[in-house]
Amino acid sequence: MSKIGSLLGCFVGVELHLSVLERSTAVAFSSGVGSHQVFRRVLRSCSAALWVACCVASLSSGRPAAAADEQPITYEDHVAAILKKNCATCHGDGKQEGGLNLASYSGVMKGAGGGEIVIAGRSGGSRLIEVMTATEDGERMPPDGERVPADQVALIQQWIDTGLRENAGSSVAAMRTLGFKPVAPSTNDGPAAVPVKLAAIERPQTVRPFPVLALAASPRAPVAAVASYGAIDLYGSLEQQYGSLAFPEGEPLVLAFSQTGRLLLAAGGKPVQSGSVVLFDVATGKRLASVADEPDAIIAADLSPDEKLVAIGCTSRKVKLYSTEDGSLVKTIDKHTDWVTAVAFSPDGKYLATGDRIGNIHLWDGATGGVILPLAEHKQSVRALSWRSDSGVVASCGEDGKVVWWDVRDGWPLMNKPGAHGGGVLDCKFGPQGELATCGRDGQIKLWSAEGKETKKFSVVADTPADQQPPAGVKLLPTRVAVSGDGSTVLAGDSAGRLHAWPAK
Repeated sequence: MSKIGSLLGCFVGVELHLSVLERSTAVAFSSGVGSHQVFRRVLRSCSAALWVACCVASLSSGRPAAAADEQPITYEDHVAAILKKNCATCHGDGKQEGGLNLASYSGVMKGAGGGEIVIAGRSGGSRLIEVMTATEDGERMPPDGERVPADQVALIQQWIDTGLRENAGSSVAAMRTLGFKPVAPSTNDGPAAVPVKLAAIERPQTVRPFPVLALAASPRAPVAAVASYGAIDLYGSLEQQYGSLAFPEGEPLVLAFSQTGRLLLAAGGKPVQSGSVVLFDVATGKRLASVADEPDAIIAADLSPDEKLVAIGCTSRKVKLYSTEDGSLVKTIDKHTDWVTAVAFSPDGKYLATGDRIGNIHLWDGATGGVILPLAEHKQSVRALSWRSDSGVVASCGEDGKVVWWDVRDGWPLMNKPGAHGGGVLDCKFGPQGELATCGRDGQIKLWSAEGKETKKFSVVADTPADQQPPAGVKLLPTRVAVSGDGSTVLAGDSAGRLHAWPAK
């Protein structure tokens, strides 16, 4: 679907989404107590060496498993020596404070009185790493002493994330996979909606090119929408523009097509002044409904699969659900403790995922707004949430540089890429076959396979002609990504308002 691909290349959203809300034009938003106390006593006497080792390990958790031709990281060959040197006095064969013996593989796997201390494939969620990387003096273990060299720390972290092998001949501990089977799009009667003879609009003029703040691609037709100041442009390809939709509300910060492809949701407004959501008929460009009246621009929004509800995220720290039939407020969720920066309904409508500026993610009942469970992994602002087509996995990305694939059945992080993009991840979007596109402050756009492996990498700088490069000292960033409805094209928009497209296959 070259038409959709190139067309979608035209509409990549810009990262200024949260930057606008931060009031800055260049930078975007910047277990039980008992078990914890037991484990704290267990590790109280460990040397600082192991403490730091694990501390650094946590920061780099989630590295991909070693390739088949590389030497696997094992307990016997790499980890045992570090633990013996730093923790054997209190947690060795002669003495096991808190019931923890770190001098043997079986001891490490058994854990302490409070339960297991390492989880295969998830160093960031392992109790050992959690306690050792605590920042408060009363919790940090060990509390003082020399720190372990960074290379030894990395070995401990990689050992956990690659399956907790005992030795070179052993198998990895059981770890979940991203197992995915594409789900055919819901059938819809009639042809897909394509804009026809849209009325001309008078658009506001800007002093300089306006960054792309939002991007959406129709799941059923070669139609893509890209946000501009006070307007939304619709394309059929990079060379074909269907026309534009007026958005006098201000800046469109969110764009999303309905699953049928017949509706386009646009949310945004004027920072510190007003915010609302508008639903457009894609074929005619007609405004069908307008909901919400916020005192600030709406920075996150989505339309339910049945098109009956609109969910919005606000700087008021609230999530609100509105009826599209009469515009009434159906539900207010007051759980987040900071700006709600991302909201997304699952394709089957069963769930609603929400994320905020300090890294919290919550999963809710998509119909009632009832709480289901939290998803804890990010340490900084969540920039985007995207659902896989089977509704079994939701991906999140954030300013901490992580991209996480979550199993929504129990909140387990099936895959964690802590270094996906240096400096922070700005957007993520699933494609039809379970592939995931991401972009970040490192200037790169990446495509990840349905198994979570990086398959392609693109650069907006390399794709920009020399005469269009920004002046010295100004960094060109990809700010939004998308995958065409047929999965043939990866799209990205940059901070200078330009759009890019590359073949995905």
